[in-house]
Amino acid sequence: MSIVIATKAEMIKTRRSASFWISLIGSAFIPLIFFLTYVIQPAKNAMRLTNAPWEMHYMQGYQAFSAFLLPMFVILICSLIPQLEYKNNAWKQVFTTPQSIGTIFFSKYLSIIMMIVFLFVMFNIFMVLAGVIPSLIHPDLPFLSKSFDWAGLLKLNIKSFISLLAMISIQYWLSLRFRNFIVPIAIGLCLLITSLILLQWEHVSKVPYAYPSLSFFQLSTGTMPKSDSFLMNHELNSIGYFVLFTVVAFLDMRFRKERG
Repeated sequence: MSIVIATKAEMIKTRRSASFWISLIGSAFIPLIFFLTYVIQPAKNAMRLTNAPWEMHYMQGYQAFSAFLLPMFVILICSLIPQLEYKNNAWKQVFTTPQSIGTIFFSKYLSIIMMIVFLFVMFNIFMVLAGVIPSLIHPDLPFLSKSFDWAGLLKLNIKSFISLLAMISIQYWLSLRFRNFIVPIAIGLCLLITSLILLQWEHVSKVPYAYPSLSFFQLSTGTMPKSDSFLMNHELNSIGYFVLFTVVAFLDMRFRKERG
């Protein structure tokens, strides 16, 4: 069975699970708060958003999104998708199908990554709607009269996604390693809270769970190092961690005596 077919099968299973609804509801949560704020208090928000409405709107949204909700989503999704097989006691059936270990491993991996991409896409759509729809109801809101920095938004999304790669690989490995899905979630939460405490530490670029916050704060405060590189040091570290823990997770699955 090819990796494409296996990944499609994983996505079909995901659509019938809680992962899809967590992605959809999670992506709409912050935009809904902004939407209600703009509709309920249009005059106050019109004054606040006069100069750069879209930039302020997105920076405030991403501040809450990248610091806690996005890492929490990754921790939950990486635990829930492999848990489908544990819950149904189906790992042994999966390993008896005509698929290689690599196909099984990477099809689930890709389904998790695609679910995270889906979250990003829906979050951005909902954020745009949270600005446009209130402006149609209250014309004093300046969203429709100001330009939108699509390039800046794309950069923010790409760097945010790259900053998550280390966390995705670690959480995926943990979710495959432990049958009880509470264990990887608990470990992920502990590491996330620890990373938030260590944000001011000089060596925080070595702490994978702090990377989403670092990417956002360095972009929003303009403290990015002056260089020709698109990626910051911690984002390069995120790619390195991603490769390392992907290899570790695959070898662990490949050579583990008891699977599932």
